[in-house]
Amino acid sequence: MKRFINLCVYSLFALLPSLAQPAGGFGGVQKQAKIETSQVWKDVNYAGDGKAYHTCDIYLPKQQKDSYPVVIHIYGSAWFNNNGKGMADIGTIVRSLLDAGYAVVCPNHRSSADAQWPAQLHDIRAVVRFVRGEAKKYHFDPSFIATSGFSSGGHLASTMATTSGMKTATVGTVTLDLEGNLGQYTDQPSNVNAACDWSGPVDLTAMDCGNHITMGENSPEDVLLKSKIDKEPDKYRSLSAVEYIDKNDPPIIIFHGEKDNVVPVCQGKKFYELLKAAGVRTEVTYPAEGGHGGPAMYTPENLQKMVRFLDSVRTGKAYSGPKEDFVPNLMNQPGQQYPMVNSEGYVRFRVVAPEAQSVVVSLGLGGRGGTKLQKGSDGVWTGTTDGPMDPGFHYYHLTIDGGVFNDPGTHNYFGSCRWESGVEIPAPDQDFYALRTDIPHGTVQEVLYYSPSQGKMQTAMVYLPPTYGKLVGKGSKAKQERFPVLYLQHGWGENETSWSRQGHAGIIMDNLIAEGKIDPFIIVMAYGLTNDVKFGTIGSFTAKEFEAVLVDELVPFIDANYLTKADKWNRAMAGLSMGGIETKLITLRRPEVFGYWGLLSGGQYAPEDIKDPKAVRMIFESCGSKENPDGIRKSVDALKAAGYNAHGFISEGTAHEFLTWRRSLREMAPMLFK
Repeated sequence: MKRFINLCVYSLFALLPSLAQPAGGFGGVQKQAKIETSQVWKDVNYAGDGKAYHTCDIYLPKQQKDSYPVVIHIYGSAWFNNNGKGMADIGTIVRSLLDAGYAVVCPNHRSSADAQWPAQLHDIRAVVRFVRGEAKKYHFDPSFIATSGFSSGGHLASTMATTSGMKTATVGTVTLDLEGNLGQYTDQPSNVNAACDWSGPVDLTAMDCGNHITMGENSPEDVLLKSKIDKEPDKYRSLSAVEYIDKNDPPIIIFHGEKDNVVPVCQGKKFYELLKAAGVRTEVTYPAEGGHGGPAMYTPENLQKMVRFLDSVRTGKAYSGPKEDFVPNLMNQPGQQYPMVNSEGYVRFRVVAPEAQSVVVSLGLGGRGGTKLQKGSDGVWTGTTDGPMDPGFHYYHLTIDGGVFNDPGTHNYFGSCRWESGVEIPAPDQDFYALRTDIPHGTVQEVLYYSPSQGKMQTAMVYLPPTYGKLVGKGSKAKQERFPVLYLQHGWGENETSWSRQGHAGIIMDNLIAEGKIDPFIIVMAYGLTNDVKFGTIGSFTAKEFEAVLVDELVPFIDANYLTKADKWNRAMAGLSMGGIETKLITLRRPEVFGYWGLLSGGQYAPEDIKDPKAVRMIFESCGSKENPDGIRKSVDALKAAGYNAHGFISEGTAHEFLTWRRSLREMAPMLFK
């Protein structure tokens, strides 16, 4: 492909949100990215001149501290855009940095239409000085400031590193003022401690890296320099980060995709080799499927590499791999040592398959095949996840030479419409679902009932509290206590066993009862027929079949065969994910049956959905902080404003997974039947 075409695409990706790759640059999709912060300042003018192109957005991590190390992340735009800070990889790079405890500053800078090079470098240097000058106000730790950037932002981040500590430079016939005089903090140094280069051009004299691709007219660098390379080659050298490399440069990490058709991967490779030759500490990753931004570049493992690199520079401690404190997974079968987990959340696998050619575990951070195991000389395959997993329960399976199998080391759990292997990452708050030996325990029964609407027997799991069936009172007045009932639904691809096995619903209930936090009640967990719902058909899903089974058949069966309080104010319905959708549809259509409603990562109610305000006594909505917490907050606020007894819960640090729903049950249970 000709260089001219490449550079036009380079510009278009930056300028047109509709063409932006999903996770890279500053595409329009990034406006909707969800991040967790403790404080945010928007449109702060770092130069003090009132210009929009000299403003920045400041994000502080959710965990509140006195001060935070800082990363300045710069958007990509082929230097054409002067207002891209609001879409600067917010949902990928910025979120990962915030989650790791870094304050992130996303600045605007002058475009090539506003000013010639090196004005853009002056802008970023002014940002660094601003960070130091306003450290106390914005809780910055000025002892560590790094730059990061994508595409042309990567160029600026890299040039900030290779010119760090330099005030002026002479490149051939060109002498540059590298510092500028923007802002009120010109007395502050503008050096940086590290840099992250994501797909940045670093040698503007040879974007083709010597392959002699035909030059195009009016490339982004031509516009920025107001020149042509054949007329003023030294200007193009002065724009190149590689021109300033020396042994005193701060550490730099490089990410450049092998399939980048905008800024060729040879740019990243040349940068790495020159840094390495100069003795600069550097690391590099060339994602095989990586383009110019996009999911193959911003994989969780690459984002983890970025964070680890910055952490190691900041602390002076090189990353030496996961801690070797691995212990057998809690979900393992008796006597099985693997898989193992460590205190950081890494998982290590061991599979005996001497004749196999490939073994891959679906569990992993990459989203592109999971964790690839390596074969030893003894025919045993081993491997460790590229990074820590979220705490809680995770499904996984093995793919051996293309065939899908379960891991013989673990128990199996029904998920994804099949029995899957399971691994448990210890959570910091795991005590609430831990199996205790010092308290009474209830039972979980498997019951069979006939469904006329289905024309077959159905299965449900029923949790009975420890006091179920015992006499209450004395002498002739003693009688068996009756209990309220929660109908609790699983998600898509799961079944009636999921809440009791993966969700530990019975254990959570036992612990809450023993601690006096709830009055005992029964939980009924039915097969919700959700495995018959195909992905992409949710818009037409009505849950009418399950409504007939649940309301007209199962509820009467439970009331006839168990010690229940058989009225709506002693019945609740809740569900996770697909079960939440079922809950919403059924409770709105049959409000005479259930008096308490709960959606766990299963959508939200709106006041206009509910025809009778007296139909429900309590509404509970929840999700993980990595899902859609803003949607939950807005829904709960609207319900409260309309007079409903509504409660929301956000599970910190989790996504669409069972730790979110275990925590949700713990929070919801004390609110039921009040």
